[in-house]
Amino acid sequence: MKSKIAIYLAGSIKKGHENPKESFWTDDDINLLRTSLGQYDVTFLNPAIRTDDLSDPHSVFGRDMLQVFSCHIVFVDARDRRGLGVGAEMMWAKLNTIPVLTWAPKNSHYHKDQATLLGVLVDNFVHPFVDALSDQIVENLTEGAKWIKKFISDPSSIEIKSLDHISAAMQYYKTNQLHRDTPMKQLLETENELTERMNRSCPQFHASL
Repeated sequence: MKSKIAIYLAGSIKKGHENPKESFWTDDDINLLRTSLGQYDVTFLNPAIRTDDLSDPHSVFGRDMLQVFSCHIVFVDARDRRGLGVGAEMMWAKLNTIPVLTWAPKNSHYHKDQATLLGVLVDNFVHPFVDALSDQIVENLTEGAKWIKKFISDPSSIEIKSLDHISAAMQYYKTNQLHRDTPMKQLLETENELTERMNRSCPQFHASL
């Protein structure tokens, strides 16, 4: 009997007011993944396929969060610019230690040879949230399927990011960058309540000031 895998397909949902040329998960994409993962019984959880009442936002949100929570892997289509929902799905996955695989080819919206941020030129740019919330970034679906097979066959060989990774990122910033972040330092010098909140969220914060 084949092992079962549930893959949540995160990406844009077609909306009438958005760019019609934007990329979406297609039947061809899904068929390629199903063929590449032929040794598994794959279920695709697709937020674009549904018959629930889309005028009920609380239910729509609940459905998507439930599907993410129930899957084995979140596969994100990040070839083009994405909205709030995809970022929330990625974060929800990390809070539940669910693997996030992101399709973001080089020189697509979130993955560039060079990008300018607030006037600063950054080489080998990957959007910080994509980088931090992805367990693997791939160029294409074939590469993605290969990573999925490796993870399913030997989960212990791949470290999956969790809430600890997010906490570690905050501590990393404080240790390595806070000393050069003048606006942040000025806030902390004048806003005692803000400093106290940071102390509560990260007990090591006070020692790093």
